Amino acid sequence: MEKAFTVLSVKGDVHVRVLKNGTIQVSGLRGAKPSTIANDSRRIWDMYKHYRSNDIVVRSGSGLCGVYNNYDPKNPLNRDYVESDTLHSTTVEELARNVFRFYPFLFDLEEQNRIINLLRYHDLGETVDNPDDGSKNKDEKFIEELETFINKTSSLNPIEQEDLIRDFVMFEHANEECWSEENKRILQFAKLCDKADAPLGALLYELQGRPGSLLYKKKHYGGITEQDQKYADEIGEFSQAGVWTAHMIDTYLDYENIEIFIKILVEACIDVRGHVFPWMYEFCKNRGIDKNILVLMC
Repeated sequence: MEKAFTVLSVKGDVHVRVLKNGTIQVSGLRGAKPSTIANDSRRIWDMYKHYRSNDIVVRSGSGLCGVYNNYDPKNPLNRDYVESDTLHSTTVEELARNVFRFYPFLFDLEEQNRIINLLRYHDLGETVDNPDDGSKNKDEKFIEELETFINKTSSLNPIEQEDLIRDFVMFEHANEECWSEENKRILQFAKLCDKADAPLGALLYELQGRPGSLLYKKKHYGGITEQDQKYADEIGEFSQAGVWTAHMIDTYLDYENIEIFIKILVEACIDVRGHVFPWMYEFCKNRGIDKNILVLMC
């Protein structure tokens, strides 16, 4: 096989040439321009955003075979798609992998694989997704999810299942002093990926032109929780992205590597809204966030 391809990318022509001996040559790649992607946090958000651009693409094969109601091959995009737990698991994985790319010394390969393996299955404990808004007792929720998680991983060999169960328990209680420092570092990072996906996803929905608001929840679903109201009062907005960002930062403030995710949220917010949340600087300053992070919010 000997072929040559030229592809027009956003940064110019990229040339791909396949030689007879199987060598593949790629030329024309250009690094990100500082004016468009200024830092690693923005690159992580950009990769997350591009990965999730496929959220709206409907898989056509099953549609053509009658699996979906009202499938229309002339309209292959579903811009009103509903996010599933499976989709969430893949987007959390994508977030973790991108942090590994741009922070290559945080975890070795074995630790990375452990994180990815847990994130792939971390929501198997859910039969119904419960919002993280303080509406359900956390201990009751954990016991229910642990039972479901154990049952849904029962097809694995006992050693792998036992490892996953241990990590699931630590993941759900990642700040307990009884864990080793290594386990805390790994499982806290996994939890931060899981929880950062919610406000990042909310910002993505804003970018798609369908922003979420807790006022909608208040009007249509019988009110909001004290937890939601507390953050809405402090930040002065009811947007899903704003309240969820505040909750995420406040709840996981003492987790190792929290500042990596705050920087990603800052870049995502600037990209989507054109500016940082107006409340974010004071909110983070009052919670002792490092000055080098605060300056990004000015």
